[in-house]
Amino acid sequence: MTAAATSHRIGPRRLLTLLGGRATFRLLLYGSAAVLVAAWSREDFNRYAAAVGAAAWLCMAVQSGPEKAALTLIPRARRTRDEIAGMLRAVVAHVPLPFTVAAVAGLVLAPGSAVTVYLLAIAYYISLGCGMLGVALHRALGRYNRDTVHFSLLGLGMLGMAGLAFTVHIRPAGYLAGLLVLVTALNLALLRGLPRGAWPPRRALGGILARTVVLMGAADVLGNAMVGTLFVELSLTSHAGQSGDLYVMTLGWGFAASVIYTLQRIYQPRLALRMASEGAAQVRALARRVARLSVWVSALWLVVAGAALVGGLAGTRSLVALGGLLVSLLPANALASFGIFVLENTGESELRGSAKAAVLSWAVVSALGAMVIPFAGAAGAVYALGAQGFVLGLVLRRRM
Repeated sequence: MTAAATSHRIGPRRLLTLLGGRATFRLLLYGSAAVLVAAWSREDFNRYAAAVGAAAWLCMAVQSGPEKAALTLIPRARRTRDEIAGMLRAVVAHVPLPFTVAAVAGLVLAPGSAVTVYLLAIAYYISLGCGMLGVALHRALGRYNRDTVHFSLLGLGMLGMAGLAFTVHIRPAGYLAGLLVLVTALNLALLRGLPRGAWPPRRALGGILARTVVLMGAADVLGNAMVGTLFVELSLTSHAGQSGDLYVMTLGWGFAASVIYTLQRIYQPRLALRMASEGAAQVRALARRVARLSVWVSALWLVVAGAALVGGLAGTRSLVALGGLLVSLLPANALASFGIFVLENTGESELRGSAKAAVLSWAVVSALGAMVIPFAGAAGAVYALGAQGFVLGLVLRRRM
């Protein structure tokens, strides 16, 4: 076994520790959301939900591509390891700055405006994504403990801010400003111990990293962007008051998706090493079977869920109905996610294919949402999301 494979070995203790830190974060996130529902008026909570629902995809925009690139390139690198890590460290250190400045300016000039809430949500999610990239860099370098500590502190901080919102009546802008301060402090702590690398970096290496970041990030960025697009489409209809309901339900969806995403990122260094070995053909064959299953499961879900909407779920405010739709959708999306995970680590040509599949699925879901949401509200947004697994599965069958 090589030194790289040894340092990235995932035993039961390491796996449970990593999942425990993420689970703590997610559970405290849901707890804080419940506190906010009790602390704020419905109008304030809907304003908050619309802003964070529309901006949440930005977390993946700065996290996903760089994280996947780090976990693929750094374990296999030798002489260029510190240089690659240094370029990605610069993302964590510098990307949040202009967005944070804009949010602070909005907070000073117009603290009660909806624009300020959106600016704070944007700055918060970009900083949150950079923090997730920071812990991924530590993992790529073989330091797994920072991941658990970071997410546990983040969850505790979020719950503490929600407690302040309840006890001293902090409104959405103040709550998001507090979260932004929390995430910024944690990100600064992550920078310690990360190599700075040579600066400026070599142009050829920078080009390879940039292409890898863009292509590997497309699936997750657009997957989250399509949820944000659905929130925007919902806010423009007569069902805009269901934004809070949809946000609460997508927290549970986000938990399930985060478990899948976390497992993939934990094992990505191992997969990257496996795809460079004789075992690559077996992995590709498994991915083909999964893609075929994803198409059939997604098609069945679209038919059954469509009949349910026509039969009476359209426009419903029942959280049970929304939760049922989302839970029943998980298997199809999990299958498609696994196929994309394998495709991204197969080669540059297949990596371009996964990026094209992500663009196509975003376009189809957005178009379907524009047609269904005015009729069915939040339930229509969930229904439109069901087209993602179907489109991804079709493309994966061709590419694999």
